[in-house]
Amino acid sequence: MKTISILFALINSLAAGLVIAASLPAIQILRPASSLWNMTKVLASAAVIAAGILTWVAASRATNQNLVLTAGLFLVTLGTASAVWTIHLALAIGIIKDHMFLFGGSLMAQGASAIWGLLPGEKDITST
Repeated sequence: MKTISILFALINSLAAGLVIAASLPAIQILRPASSLWNMTKVLASAAVIAAGILTWVAASRATNQNLVLTAGLFLVTLGTASAVWTIHLALAIGIIKDHMFLFGGSLMAQGASAIWGLLPGEKDITST
């Protein structure tokens, strides 16, 4: 399960990097409302990258299980929130973004696989 978690961590970290690259140039001091939204996207993407790094480290050596559990729950929550936000946009203005469903599902899968890897029956990658 940790291998799947590492794969999702790589995919989600790359997607979060793309979100950061697209959102940083749009931050303007003269437009505080749109800048706040873009800063929120940048901070959430940075948290996804940090969770991906934590997942990578947790798969290779022993780490704080409470931190891994918190990061997994954060990813599941963020994935659910992105799916709900996509449904809200589809109902409110008629624009549906399929890629956000995929990204939300990928975030939920990474979080669930990280939490699943904490179960006592899971074997470590290093112990073969």
